[in-house]
Amino acid sequence: MKSSFCVGLSTENRDRDRSPLAAVSVGTVSRVFNNHSNVSDDIRQRVLRVAVDMGYFRNMQTGSSVRTAGRALKEVGFLYCSSIEETPATVDPYWAPIFHGVESASRQGNIKITYRTITDVSHSPHLLATLLYEMRLGGVLLVGQADEELITVIRSAKIPVVQVDDFVPDLPQSIDTILPDNCQGVNLVMDYLFAEGHERIAFIGGPTYPGSRPVYRIYSVQQRWMMYCMAFLDRGLSVPYELVEAGNLTMEGGYKACKRLLERNVVFTAIFCVDDITAIGAMKALREAGLRVPEDVSLIGFDGIDLGQHVTPSLSTIRVDAAAMGAVALKMLLERANEPDAPYVTTLISVELVKRESVAPPRRV
Repeated sequence: MKSSFCVGLSTENRDRDRSPLAAVSVGTVSRVFNNHSNVSDDIRQRVLRVAVDMGYFRNMQTGSSVRTAGRALKEVGFLYCSSIEETPATVDPYWAPIFHGVESASRQGNIKITYRTITDVSHSPHLLATLLYEMRLGGVLLVGQADEELITVIRSAKIPVVQVDDFVPDLPQSIDTILPDNCQGVNLVMDYLFAEGHERIAFIGGPTYPGSRPVYRIYSVQQRWMMYCMAFLDRGLSVPYELVEAGNLTMEGGYKACKRLLERNVVFTAIFCVDDITAIGAMKALREAGLRVPEDVSLIGFDGIDLGQHVTPSLSTIRVDAAAMGAVALKMLLERANEPDAPYVTTLISVELVKRESVAPPRRV
């Protein structure tokens, strides 16, 4: 730990052993920053909070390879924040291919990739700032659901950052972002279903904010919802709000959302699920209700995870090249480190419609 920080905390002309802000000794400050176990959590957090307020982490020397433009990154953090569940990104069926894409691309530049779940510290700026200090990262790939506060802490540490498959609007300062082409993907879904003869198309989304109309908490989910609505409006049809349910992007969430949809006794011939995991859960609910896929209800997902081709019937979907997303995200991060003053960009990864067994024309009765 830098001695100047201890001196900054202490007031040696008034009380050479006490900090006026953290109210601890210089020795205690040193133990906190050296992660000694003989410091209580209350004191540790008090010292870290003061450190953040004093700008200590903003002025620290982070990954040395980032400090000079044009020098290669040596270590990149793959930092995962999830508001849904705590499945590690390295084994999650959607995020794992992105991680592997990052790892594969990193070997070309001999870059070390460090994975860390940061959900536990995402709403504690002082703990997050300390974590970044301890990891000594040259750059950050921010994966999952982030908010303005979390991004601000990372930016304040002077670390290049790229946000992967999420977008936070109205940031005080923009960051580089990479997303799947959600709009094109939903257009492909809805064109396909309408062409097959479906008009009563249900939608199962993700977590929502409270309100009379769905507003989804996750940017990509909200984009998919808006394009679903536009598909009806462009055809002169009303948005069928009675066919809309919220899930939580898990198999169990898709199962429960589909059961709620069925309990309403509303007519639908197809379901568009906001991701494949939700669709697989919905498939179970349909089967339990005695409905056949696709003979009675067609079903389609989004993301193109491997599991979708192994369920019965195999799941039609929008495939996202997740490995390419990871590789491009790392490339964007390297470019940001080399040119810190370049304009910030949002990059879209193209998607494709994969037709399998879970979609068919609706039955005529």
